[in-house]
Amino acid sequence: MGRIARIAAAALALVLVGACTSDPDEAGGAGSGEGVTTGLSDDTIRIGFIGADFGPLAEAGLAPELGDQPKIVQSVVDQINEDGGIGGREVEVRVTLVDPTTGPEGAQAACVEMTQDFGAFAVIVAPSISRDTARCTAVTNRTLTIGATGFDPALYDEAEGRLFTAGSDTSMSTTRQYEGWARMMDAEGLLDGRTIGVVTAEQSPEFVAAAEDGLVPTLEDLGHEVAVDVTLPCPEGDPDCDQHEAAVQQMKDAGVDIVFMAAANLTGPTFVQAAANLEFAPRWAANGNQVTDTVSQFFESVKDQWDGAIGTSTVFADIDDLSDGAYACNEAIATRSGEDYEPGSDAFGFAASSCLLFQVLADAGAEVEAADLDQATMIEAIAGLGEIELNAGPAGSLSADKHDAGDYLFLADYRADAGEFVRRPGEPTRID
Repeated sequence: MGRIARIAAAALALVLVGACTSDPDEAGGAGSGEGVTTGLSDDTIRIGFIGADFGPLAEAGLAPELGDQPKIVQSVVDQINEDGGIGGREVEVRVTLVDPTTGPEGAQAACVEMTQDFGAFAVIVAPSISRDTARCTAVTNRTLTIGATGFDPALYDEAEGRLFTAGSDTSMSTTRQYEGWARMMDAEGLLDGRTIGVVTAEQSPEFVAAAEDGLVPTLEDLGHEVAVDVTLPCPEGDPDCDQHEAAVQQMKDAGVDIVFMAAANLTGPTFVQAAANLEFAPRWAANGNQVTDTVSQFFESVKDQWDGAIGTSTVFADIDDLSDGAYACNEAIATRSGEDYEPGSDAFGFAASSCLLFQVLADAGAEVEAADLDQATMIEAIAGLGEIELNAGPAGSLSADKHDAGDYLFLADYRADAGEFVRRPGEPTRID
């Protein structure tokens, strides 16, 4: 799997924790954006960018090297301004990087800085920023927000049009991913005659919601009963938590022979180790961040048990799959800043996805008369873009009813000898 895929692992395995929390199953409301011109003047438009400073985590190999984010963003903004700006206005940008080790306070401060202190017209959240941070900008502070990593449908609904995910092949909503996961496993004939188990974790409520609203109902609609569906209450990666072995025993007693690993991050390896301790050896199925290179590193200690796991994901971006837009963005960044990233590297992919998020705003702004620009007209214009370029793979799409651009999933298999998932040959599957 290409190294660019580790961007998604940063987005999910090392997610920043925001302070504006909500339950993915609960939706609220806030205005439509009509007449909202916060961040606009006759000549300027203010755009905020929230990124992550992984620092020591990157040095330890637990997070990707994303390049010089301020230089990347400023180069993109300079190019857009040279081309006429956004909505006929020159872009004023503010970049804030959040240290994930600071906890909720850092993410909350970044949200408040962008929406209240800076007064941004729109906020771009990098592919390493949590659901709660996006909720803080889009819902609590009613600011147009564009991210690269898909969220659960409840958040898009709660944002009432103010949230889009685009620019990256990770932009599909979690529930669509989980529905596609079930369909692809069924199409491969891997569920016939099988006894199915599903495991999630309380620490990732968006994935619990995606499993309960997408994965399990789709499996049942396809005629496959879920025999055991457990949500682990344990702290992330806690090796001493006896709930793992209790859940494993429940699956073993029920005769489960295929397990959908919908528990994110470090919970997966801990659960697999608990299964090994109890001599429980089902076929494993993984999705999304669990199949990325970075999270695969966490499975090193249980790689023999994890060997043969089948994975579905949006992020198998081989170097040949990089889009023309990704190359164009990186060329502009290299020319303006001297930051020249190797195609296929994490920094190359991050630069491309960040650039393409700004480009969504620029393309939409070009469709609105400058005098008519406000939050509502920008939202309508973004939704009207239709097919859009992503950093890798097939193009995505946006519409009034679909604010998550990603449309495709790939299949792969975990190989213990490679220490990672290896993409299967063939075309990806479109997920409607």
